[in-house]
Amino acid sequence: MTLRLSTQGMYRMGMGNMLSTQSKIAQLRQQISSGIRLNQAKDDPVGMATAQKLDHLQASLVQFGKDSDRVDHRLRMEEGALGDANDNLTRARELAIEANKGGMSDSDRKIIANEINQIRQNLIDIANRDDGNGRKLFAGSSDGVTPFTDNNGNITYHGDDGRNNVEISPDVFVQDGDSGSAVFLRVRTGDGYSRGTVSAANTGSGVLSSALVTNTATWGNNTYTVNFTAANAYEILDSAGNPLSPAVAGTWTNGDTIPPAAAGLGVEFKITGQPAAGDQFTIERAPNQDVFKTLQLLEDALLHPGNSSADNALRINAIGSGLADIATAQDHLLNMRTGVGARMSNLDVTSDERSKQSISMTETLSALRDTDYADAISQLNMQMLSLEAAQKVSVQMFGMSLFNKL
Repeated sequence: MTLRLSTQGMYRMGMGNMLSTQSKIAQLRQQISSGIRLNQAKDDPVGMATAQKLDHLQASLVQFGKDSDRVDHRLRMEEGALGDANDNLTRARELAIEANKGGMSDSDRKIIANEINQIRQNLIDIANRDDGNGRKLFAGSSDGVTPFTDNNGNITYHGDDGRNNVEISPDVFVQDGDSGSAVFLRVRTGDGYSRGTVSAANTGSGVLSSALVTNTATWGNNTYTVNFTAANAYEILDSAGNPLSPAVAGTWTNGDTIPPAAAGLGVEFKITGQPAAGDQFTIERAPNQDVFKTLQLLEDALLHPGNSSADNALRINAIGSGLADIATAQDHLLNMRTGVGARMSNLDVTSDERSKQSISMTETLSALRDTDYADAISQLNMQMLSLEAAQKVSVQMFGMSLFNKL
């Protein structure tokens, strides 16, 4: 079998090879000049698909970073607000201690009460703070509302208990704030565990120095009330106001502990002064009370007129209760602030992780897309030599003719 090659066929073959080589040369020159190896999917389909996927992931990291910055801003604003609220409560505590020293006139107490009222208003303003971007810090997940309004001393919360979870990294979420109800309303009183209170109907001069839980197991979160049946005699009542069975009762002198440890109730009262028959002192599981009411009760106590022994006892008991409630409220704010700090720390850790991921992706993309200059120049030189050789061969081939044999 004889294989015949026409002159035209050899011409086309030679031209095709040269055009292909020229195309490769042009592509290599473009890669060297632009620094980009992948310009079209046909250059490297698998590499281009991988690069596009990495582009998408990098764009996600950028968005996560922006969301993280917004969360960080809100948390820093909240931390500042909690710090300011604590400073105001510190001032209220100082005023209460000053007012509790005794020997003050009604006008002196009124001056302190006015400052307590201003502190309460300061706390309302703090609770209604904006984050600088049109959203309230303590409205929960509600937007477009003023969280707290004061209607003649009655505080109403218009937000909700929700907290926005913001994704700051793949499958990593951080809450961008705390609800106003959690920060300012659901605040434990007393020592945070139990609370001693004095009946507002008391007519004697008895002062509740302390009401403590001495044994949590035997106490069992029960409510117990010391009811004075006479100036020097008492009985213990249950939460329904009925005497305990078996009865716990006895005589009392100023400064005695009530009831004796042998009663096995797990609580003790220390009362000074002189209670009157019918006066009552109670210990119970510490209830929640909003911080605004704590200040309102303190203000009301300071404004209570009169300087009788019973009036003084009423004020001393109310101020003492207010001091304990303020201290517990400050602990509550500190715990909230600690939680904010933990979330801010998480933001920093996640930011570092995003940065590492971004660097890794950038390096991978560079390996996929960027031109390897040494390799590209080497290939360009080879293609140039190949083109030059092909051109020489083609010139010689096209110059061949049977007439040369004549």
